Amino acid sequence: MTMDFQYDGHGSLEHITFSGLNGCETVRDLKNALELMKIENPKRTFQERVKSGEFDNTPDDEYEQIVSAVDFAASLWRYPDAREWESAQSEMNVLMLLANAIEVASKQNATLIRRNTGNSGL
Repeated sequence: MTMDFQYDGHGSLEHITFSGLNGCETVRDLKNALELMKIENPKRTFQERVKSGEFDNTPDDEYEQIVSAVDFAASLWRYPDAREWESAQSEMNVLMLLANAIEVASKQNATLIRRNTGNSGL
């Protein structure tokens, strides 16, 4: 399997997909299984934990950091072509999540490189 992507013109990768299976039955079965294996958006679990009172004694500043981290992770549960106003998906397959995570990491890396080199025109 290969990772295909587009360059966004600003130093990062986007629209990441996986393709090029060689037809081996085992690999095809694995890809099919990965496409069917869905992972629930962590925001749903977090909301249930909040409702159960798990964070009632958590200091406000720490709670805000947790919310921020969960919101960031939950943002990966969006399709690349989703509109800004569209909600994140409640669940997503592992290959799409991997592609989204690689795209986010690539964009963050490009931002850090531009910031460290003072080059904003990548």
